[in-house]
Amino acid sequence: MSDLTRTDRDAIVSKVIETVQTKHFDPHFEKERWKSAVEQQRSRIVDAADTSDFETALSDLVRSFGTPDAGFFHERSRKKVPKGLAARFQYCQPNECAPTFTKPSDAGDVMISKLADGVGWLKVTKFPGTIGIDIAKEIDHGIEELRGCDRLVVDLRGNAGGGLAFLRVMSYLTPERLPVGYSVTRARAETNYSKETLTIFDRIPSRKAALIWLVLKFGFRDDSVSILTEGLGSMPFHGRTAILVDESTTGAGERIAAFAQERKLAPVVGARTAGRLICCSVYKVGHGYYVRIPARAWYTWSGELLEAKGVVPDCIVTDGLGGEADLQLERAVDVVRSL
Repeated sequence: MSDLTRTDRDAIVSKVIETVQTKHFDPHFEKERWKSAVEQQRSRIVDAADTSDFETALSDLVRSFGTPDAGFFHERSRKKVPKGLAARFQYCQPNECAPTFTKPSDAGDVMISKLADGVGWLKVTKFPGTIGIDIAKEIDHGIEELRGCDRLVVDLRGNAGGGLAFLRVMSYLTPERLPVGYSVTRARAETNYSKETLTIFDRIPSRKAALIWLVLKFGFRDDSVSILTEGLGSMPFHGRTAILVDESTTGAGERIAAFAQERKLAPVVGARTAGRLICCSVYKVGHGYYVRIPARAWYTWSGELLEAKGVVPDCIVTDGLGGEADLQLERAVDVVRSL
């Protein structure tokens, strides 16, 4: 890519200023402090020695007013998952698949194992895709393979978040259709909205052809949405499930843990989660550049905003591994056996 002119850089900075101050999720966003911070550094950013320094300086500034996921980048750096790459499913011994040992594939992984005394272990590393039809099917496959288990540990340690397929895990925690939580954009937050009137997402389709219907339902309106479980019916492990999390559990994994805890569907075991639940959106700002900012706040159904706070487990086990032992998993198994 050829170097940007000073005029190009200045135009990009102006677009970033406008996008951040109008799209940032917080209706109380400090616009004047943001504009002042940019203007103080504008000359340094625009006159950076080279394109790389320009990108780094502007990204650091955006991140300082956003979340760790915020930033400024060029399309050349966007990671692309090859088309047709589906979620992976595998049988696995838990101590082989802990975050310490396992790096998830680009498409995400669903792992299972049958432990002693009818305890099943289901691990989901992330929820790729906006809707996540493929990963939802692999979660279904995992639950089917765990048939015969009347207790379940859902391992979300190291879960890297992702799209709406987290709903499938939530839906396996209860036979009912229950409100889960809701995300709200800046534009909706500045109105006198009610969570009960938000557009409802309550079903992950089984076929990709159904995505057309979802585009018609959600594609031409504000991105605010409320989430409702799918009503998958009774499971033998209902009421005898534990959710396992740690400090690297983010986004979608945290939403599952918060839902289970708020509805008292399953005790949460492990370490406090990362507190990174806000949904980021990406906006074009010219010359192949994008700005990524926190654009949709996530609330539990009771209205709690867990950003930067995370989910505090009901049973805290901060040390995951002790020698060859997975202490967090051992405690989670003890908990489900006691239910």
